[in-house]
Amino acid sequence: MIFTMTIKSIAIEVTSRAFLPEAHAYKNYLQNRGYCCEFVNKGSAESLSYDAIVLFHGFHPFWRRYPDFIIGEYHSLSVGRLSRLKDFIKRLLNVRADFYVFLNESVKKKIWHSKTRPYVLRGMGFDQDQFNSFKKEPKKYDIIYAGSPREGLIERLETLASLDLTIALVGFDYAFQNSGITCFGRRSPEETRKIISQSHLGLNYTPDVFPLNIQDSTKVIEYCGAGLGVITNRYVWVNEFERRRSARFLDLDLIGSKNDVAEFNFVVPDVSDLDWNKLSANVYESLFQSSASLS
Repeated sequence: MIFTMTIKSIAIEVTSRAFLPEAHAYKNYLQNRGYCCEFVNKGSAESLSYDAIVLFHGFHPFWRRYPDFIIGEYHSLSVGRLSRLKDFIKRLLNVRADFYVFLNESVKKKIWHSKTRPYVLRGMGFDQDQFNSFKKEPKKYDIIYAGSPREGLIERLETLASLDLTIALVGFDYAFQNSGITCFGRRSPEETRKIISQSHLGLNYTPDVFPLNIQDSTKVIEYCGAGLGVITNRYVWVNEFERRRSARFLDLDLIGSKNDVAEFNFVVPDVSDLDWNKLSANVYESLFQSSASLS
């Protein structure tokens, strides 16, 4: 099926468990292009009333019914025990898409992509307009960590706080003894962006294990989009991101005093090309071009 000649309505499948900023950007872009585009709940029969559907895999077994044109997204790989087996089963049983979106070449390769189906690579992004709306927020915290708990993270936060650095923690709760750490727990994306904008620096802490170490850090991108210097541990993706964009991030392992942070010459890279609106346009222009080449 050729997308641009037959598609008038597009469903984007979402769940209550995951916030997908790309889904909102896709919806806005497609509606502006004149398509009828709405969110539908995962597994809902409502999707069958649309001409096409965007699926964020997950597990979408081929024996279920879907709209005629499928856009399948793989933006991560399985983690933990038997991760490669999980990815193989997912690829074997998931419905075949007409067009694929992969996070990067590593994800494409590990998902055993068929070369017969068109695809585009699309990394993670940030919402430039949202961060612009918080530009005038007063700075309240030296460092923010926004994300999920990681092994060894609590100790790192306590060490930084012991250096008389104030820290904002967003994403989960923990009973810290140091009053310099403020826990906000889980917050909405908008609230999180506001707290990021109230901080001087952003902390990234990602275990140097596959596949986490080859996948985009959305928070690093958001920190940069908000103009924050970045403190991070070292691993493949962050090193390449820093090198490719001529940034300068502070190695977490090199911090022994507050002065090590205060005197470091942070270089925040330009990430304007990673705005979700631009990434969405790239995805669907690639889809339109691939469809045109088949006509």
